[in-house]
Amino acid sequence: MADVIKISNRWPNHENLIDQHPLEFRKGEWHTGYAMMCTRQESERYENHRTEAYRSPGHQHIAYVPNHILLDGGYHYTILGLFRHRSAETAMRRVYRLAGWMECVTNAPSAILRTDLLRSFYKSILAERDDLNTVWRGHVQHFLLPIHPHLQNPNTLLQKIATAESLKELYQAIESEANAQFEILMHSYVFYLPASFLHSDVA
Repeated sequence: MADVIKISNRWPNHENLIDQHPLEFRKGEWHTGYAMMCTRQESERYENHRTEAYRSPGHQHIAYVPNHILLDGGYHYTILGLFRHRSAETAMRRVYRLAGWMECVTNAPSAILRTDLLRSFYKSILAERDDLNTVWRGHVQHFLLPIHPHLQNPNTLLQKIATAESLKELYQAIESEANAQFEILMHSYVFYLPASFLHSDVA
């Protein structure tokens, strides 16, 4: 993404807040591509700069984007699912739990899922995926959003999955960790979205 973002009249009133709760979604200054995720501190700095840029007579660009994580790959489909259900926190948490289930079968060692119980787990994934209309496409490596390590130990979920001794315990471990991460996303991050998120069937 360019360091200088050209101001357009795509958002004539310059208001970029889409939703503030449960997750804070804001319109980015770009039309297509990926969403980006940044801390609230970085977002505040960016919003102050953005306000000044629009106020300055004859000013033609926003000089920078905030320090951020680009939500591409599997993260792209996760944020699409969360955005699609932005009006219902319960559904958003289900989407994030589903991302945790996907993370489990893709990246986490589990003795439970090396048994016939894997079939039951997959059935749960397929049913929830269809109900939430949330699918990850292509070669995807990660599903849960990349929270900074100082806010959440990235190994916590893997450890809980590895030590689960029953399918019930496995479900509980993933749901608990997904909810804990969702709370961090609510309180610590802001998501900037391209215009295509608002002008397509993802909304």
